[in-house]
Amino acid sequence: MVATRGSKLATYQTDIITSSLKRIHKGFQFKTEKISTQGDRDTRPFYAMNQTGVFEKEVNEKLLRYEADFAVHSLKDLHAGISDKLVIACIPKRERPNDVFINNFDQKKLDQLVPNSIIGTSSIRRAIQIKTKYPHLKIKSIRGNVETRIRRSKENKFTGIILAEAGIDRLKLNSQITQRLSTNIFVPAPGQGALAIVCRKDSTEIIKILKKIEHEKSSKEIVAERTITESIGAGCTVPLGALASIKTKEKVMSLSAIVYSIDGSKVVKVNKKLNLDNPQKLGRIVAKELISKGAKELTKDWNNNTNMNIDILNELIE
Repeated sequence: MVATRGSKLATYQTDIITSSLKRIHKGFQFKTEKISTQGDRDTRPFYAMNQTGVFEKEVNEKLLRYEADFAVHSLKDLHAGISDKLVIACIPKRERPNDVFINNFDQKKLDQLVPNSIIGTSSIRRAIQIKTKYPHLKIKSIRGNVETRIRRSKENKFTGIILAEAGIDRLKLNSQITQRLSTNIFVPAPGQGALAIVCRKDSTEIIKILKKIEHEKSSKEIVAERTITESIGAGCTVPLGALASIKTKEKVMSLSAIVYSIDGSKVVKVNKKLNLDNPQKLGRIVAKELISKGAKELTKDWNNNTNMNIDILNELIE
């Protein structure tokens, strides 16, 4: 039994995993259970929920109750503090980690838009990145699965929306992309573009099977990125961007990370390189430098004074 969220994208992602497993073990059969999570049901902006695990808690509870054998998640939705009875057993090959801009009306890119053009997102990270680079644009909250967000943005006459390219690609909606955004400016969320297959730690035989479809390069990149999140205590509402990249020939991994203050006026950014065989060490080095530059203070501001934060964010994201 495979557990996943009930969206079309989640179903498609799960089909990718089960198809890969069937190619290795031709006799395998899978039954998928689609689960509605709090994040699917709650229509408020993510920051207003002020909770971790809104897209994965109910799914992982199926594993803990022995009602499913493994679960498929979008890795960026999987918070760092999952149950100690569970493990990320496998990370398949990662898709592009970039964000993309979809313009609903013409082919103009972000830097070509007129003042007060409306951009849809409910991601704090993306909202701050937009305001930092394009202060003349307006940001409005938009929720729902990928196709719903595209439809709603058109109905509400938004100029466009910003989404993760991986989801667009998996749903075969690439033709709607107006602009792939640079990861130097729009640093993605840790793990963006990757899938995570989670199972119980006691499922040793299943873990062995799942490891056969793991992508080593992607796995190392994710370890480095998530180590930052764990080291600086960044909750799911903290706008942290992190991206690792491996140059196989040079046997080097680079890791960039950025943390924003609540109003976007303060930014802490670090970029480091290290031997690719030490992704966790590289993550810790980057986290240590982020902390030395004040990242802990920024994350504390995000995690405290919740009501004040919501007021500030309501001004940022209408």
